[in-house]
Amino acid sequence: MNSMITLDELKVVCPAAYSNDGAKHVSERYTPVRSADIVEKLVDQGFVITHATQQKTQKAKAHKVAHQKHRIRLRLPGVNESRNLGTVFPTIDLINSGDWSSKLMFAMGLYRMVCENGMIAPFANGVANTTINARHDNLGSVDWASIDEAIKEAPKLFTFADRCDDAVVSDHDQRAYAAEAARLRWDFEEDENPTKQHIDGLLQAHREEDTAPTLWTLFNRVQENGTRGGFSVPSGENRIRRVRARSNIKADLEWNQRLWTLTEDMLRAVSPN
Repeated sequence: MNSMITLDELKVVCPAAYSNDGAKHVSERYTPVRSADIVEKLVDQGFVITHATQQKTQKAKAHKVAHQKHRIRLRLPGVNESRNLGTVFPTIDLINSGDWSSKLMFAMGLYRMVCENGMIAPFANGVANTTINARHDNLGSVDWASIDEAIKEAPKLFTFADRCDDAVVSDHDQRAYAAEAARLRWDFEEDENPTKQHIDGLLQAHREEDTAPTLWTLFNRVQENGTRGGFSVPSGENRIRRVRARSNIKADLEWNQRLWTLTEDMLRAVSPN
């Protein structure tokens, strides 16, 4: 769901965000922080909910709906860039659960309006992931100072994006990048090589503005295709299968973060200065 979401709509899309207790199998001492309380506080500060999802459950496990892992993306207020990059703005993703499957986490990223693909980055002061963890005790345990600092630093993501937009990547290096991305996306073994179909599928452009030979467009193409799927690749026993969109929150987060790191490596290689 990629448009403005109201708090009332959030209750329908993401009911686990409104859970007041933990799942039955967790310890009595485990009191999850209610995601809705955090979101409501951020909305009061001018944030806008742009995306929300939670892990699906089978009918036989419908009782787990109230505690499933979920992700809520909010657009930062007052920060927007519309240049050669397209309409891009920083976001903060809240990831949480009430069943021990996830800590409460916050991750900064960029969101590109033109193709509606969310990019979760290890957002950086050059050292480490700024994902923020919090104990499941109460809302007071949330490190708001760290969140505020990360939000304040978010515009620096544009510096990296601008550098990628200025970096021209040869056809050979584009295919090498896509091959490494395929290893991340499909967990190839060291002695396995991604096929031409894997590489071509990740590199395909869906709009004219994504055909430029820059690292920024390369990153966007591979990220979008790796997230949304829709192309076919060889499978076991000489079979061909269609790549599905990623629906697992943890796997999607890891894919985006690892791809961002790969992009940083590529930027250093093509723009050593």
